[in-house]
Amino acid sequence: MLELVYLPMSNQEAVWFKDDPEVEPLLRESDFYVIGGRPEAKFIDFEEDDEILTLRFAIEGGPSDEVRLDIRSLPGVVGNESPLWLELGPKGIRIWDGPIREEGSNVLEWFTTEKLLWDRSHGQPGINGLDRHAEFSVYDLLYVGIARTGDSFDRLIAKGHHARTEILANEPQRYPGARVSDETYLFLFRVNSLVLQTFELDHEFRDDDFEDKLNRKQVVADAEKAFVSLLKPGYNKVQFAQYPKGADGLYGAGFARYGYLINEDLTFHTAQGRVRGARDPNGAISNSADFIFVNGDVVRLLKSGVDFPATSWRTPKDLPSEPSS
Repeated sequence: MLELVYLPMSNQEAVWFKDDPEVEPLLRESDFYVIGGRPEAKFIDFEEDDEILTLRFAIEGGPSDEVRLDIRSLPGVVGNESPLWLELGPKGIRIWDGPIREEGSNVLEWFTTEKLLWDRSHGQPGINGLDRHAEFSVYDLLYVGIARTGDSFDRLIAKGHHARTEILANEPQRYPGARVSDETYLFLFRVNSLVLQTFELDHEFRDDDFEDKLNRKQVVADAEKAFVSLLKPGYNKVQFAQYPKGADGLYGAGFARYGYLINEDLTFHTAQGRVRGARDPNGAISNSADFIFVNGDVVRLLKSGVDFPATSWRTPKDLPSEPSS
């Protein structure tokens, strides 16, 4: 499962967050990252009544949806009885426990546009409406990368990254007047693995039967190849045409079959295809997510609701013999 270690960030926001001592350790938990593109989102039409903040979440040139924030129920605010001050803008919301930006005042809760989408998809209390959050979390897949050594913070954010620079230099505006830096988004993932192993009834168990022998960097390298080979992002120069074969992936590592899904309400698409993620608010695997499935030399992108039911799980032997795409 690919899960975000931190909220999606626009390229501009990444510049702001990279020097935050509380954010950096979280970003360092990732070694798999994606760069995507989407028209800028903004907060508009604010109304506040009896500590219920109503607004619209709008994609530039696209759809919008109503959001209702029950301010006293938000995680950072709940239990705080002090008077509140609201700082509202098209790209951010901050809730203070004192006069805004004055000495002694603290930010209790805050939202960027992408944080609001992320918090809504994770079922954070106090956020009502925004039922189209998954529809708003659809991005052009521009680049997939990994940190073969170290982590995504060093590879993508702290140091100059060739694809990030190339994207900012070459990507066209998606909406008139927008900055490409505000239409380019960074997604830092961790790859959480679940290994299933079967034993014969008469198997004589040894201690090493239960040891975690999975090479995490090997899994990450294989995941990169899987997504790039199927979706062919435009800024990935190497397309891994021979996948699942490869020297540093999982091919030949002894697994009968394996696969990948995005455990977030995120969808990425290219001219070659689309992969849709989905998240169960309780953290379980959601059958609404598409699934990359590898069985021997065969790689398939299985579509939720097309190749398998979106509401129940079937074992790999029940999956179709040919992919839909």
